[in-house]
Amino acid sequence: MDACSFLILSLFPVFAASQITTVPTILVAMIARNAENTLPYALGGLEKQNYPPKHLHIRIRTDCNMDKTADVAKKWTAAVKDKYGSVAVMDSECRQEVNPKYPFTKDPERRHHVNAMRDQALVAARNEGVYDYVLFLDSDAFLVDPSTISDLVATQTLIVSPFLPSLNKYGNFWCNSTEEFRYYPTLDCSAIFEFESTGIFEVALVHTVVLVDVKAVETQKLSFRSSNELDESARPYQNFVREAHKAGVSMHVINSKQYGYCLPPLTNGSTLENQSDLLKNLLMEVLVSREEIPRSIHLPLNHEDLDTLGFDHMYLINLDRRTERRERMEKTFDILNLEVERITAVDGTKLTLTDLDDMGVKMLEGYLDPYKKRPMTMGEFGCYLSHYAIWRDVIDKGYQKVLVFEDDIRFENYFRQRLLDIWKDVDRLKLDWDLIYLGRKRLADEYEPFVKGSRQIVHVGYSYWTLCYMLSASGAAKLLKGEPLGKVLPVDEYLPIMFDRHPNSEWKESFPERDLLAFSAYPLLVYPTHYTKEEGYISDTENSVVFSEVAKEVPEGSRGDERIKKKKDKEMGDIVAHDEL
Repeated sequence: MDACSFLILSLFPVFAASQITTVPTILVAMIARNAENTLPYALGGLEKQNYPPKHLHIRIRTDCNMDKTADVAKKWTAAVKDKYGSVAVMDSECRQEVNPKYPFTKDPERRHHVNAMRDQALVAARNEGVYDYVLFLDSDAFLVDPSTISDLVATQTLIVSPFLPSLNKYGNFWCNSTEEFRYYPTLDCSAIFEFESTGIFEVALVHTVVLVDVKAVETQKLSFRSSNELDESARPYQNFVREAHKAGVSMHVINSKQYGYCLPPLTNGSTLENQSDLLKNLLMEVLVSREEIPRSIHLPLNHEDLDTLGFDHMYLINLDRRTERRERMEKTFDILNLEVERITAVDGTKLTLTDLDDMGVKMLEGYLDPYKKRPMTMGEFGCYLSHYAIWRDVIDKGYQKVLVFEDDIRFENYFRQRLLDIWKDVDRLKLDWDLIYLGRKRLADEYEPFVKGSRQIVHVGYSYWTLCYMLSASGAAKLLKGEPLGKVLPVDEYLPIMFDRHPNSEWKESFPERDLLAFSAYPLLVYPTHYTKEEGYISDTENSVVFSEVAKEVPEGSRGDERIKKKKDKEMGDIVAHDEL
């Protein structure tokens, strides 16, 4: 395929699996080296497939491992040996010189070796005479849709891959290539990447998960090894696409569904820890979209090594009715190996004036939202009380330093390492701190210089949101003093008052001791999962009844025993959250 040539097969039908009268038999060929981290997820996606398992014959090749890849593969095959047509692991003797520090070096010898193993699978699939297809499945390819294999077969194309996106706009196909079958960068494929166009597309090269029809006459001479001048440093599939081009066989990618994901390639010099971090980044990002990369049920995560990253305790604030958020956050904490206590948030939709009176809670006199000139919502009362309960718990239990998470956050890449780096700066600089934001909304006109000697901690200005923050015992004590329940305002207004960066001097006068030592991570470590007006955005503080409206509904002389109910959406249309600004 020449540069810039690109064909969308809009008339190419995606056949239903029911249109295939007999079930084809497939040889699944997987090469796994140093894949202890990724293999459980690659195999989990395979387990999830609804393709008749007795028609799948699985072969896993492995060698030269510096981790427990072979043990993982053998444990899995032992567990599923009766489910599939056949399963086998070949753990070969390592015949290469491997640098133990850099297990992912892609030298010509390694690429030649991979080509040879893929070629052996292709030849075996042809020669054994029982297979209709060979499915090349990489150990860092993660299928999430159960119909992936069925849909690939149903296309009735000779070479086809499911589209698997990854981080940073990486995917498992090339849209175009040069005449020498080298990668040619182009924007032509953005419609495929963004799912703006869906269907089957002819592309220059596919990889990572590739189904090949081994019965077709046109594919009989295809090979991953070439006698032509293409050098051995070429990527494994480049020889294959060259041979396919000679045979007049096109490659296709299908994106009719979100079939799965893949890892971007590791660079030379990467370590096993780098691979683990990259995998965690992908797993967490997929969870934000309310999907999940399945892990093999036979290879569960080990929860014995959970920690708190140097904190005495970690808290998650979560409403009982937000079960989907809790489940996502719990899965995220499992990925990050974090031990976090869930705290039941105070639900503003269930708060009554009686509840507030009994707790001695009163809104700060004169408070109105700075932009909509309204009093607090009951959801904002609930949010404040949820954070207040944690501050109290810190003091009651004698914790010296804690971390607080809200449940509507997405984690930035390398969260663990970046947080550990912040701890290193705090210790190295002997920083006297009470609160350090890890997630917030910084206002653009705020001056926030770096702490002297640090390039990741800044002096914090007026901010919105309390997505995630570090809190010391002294910080909790300062937030609790002065009987704050008698003069409540939204928690993300209260914190800037207490570190004396709030622009409203009238509100600040109610809190004479404003000596909270506050800082922020820069760049931030967490952000919201959704922003205002985005699909999936929900606000539990804004979409609740305004305090003044509750008071109007209470008969004179009553303490307000009735439950608070949410207003209809049209009644809430004029309420703007801080995160809309």
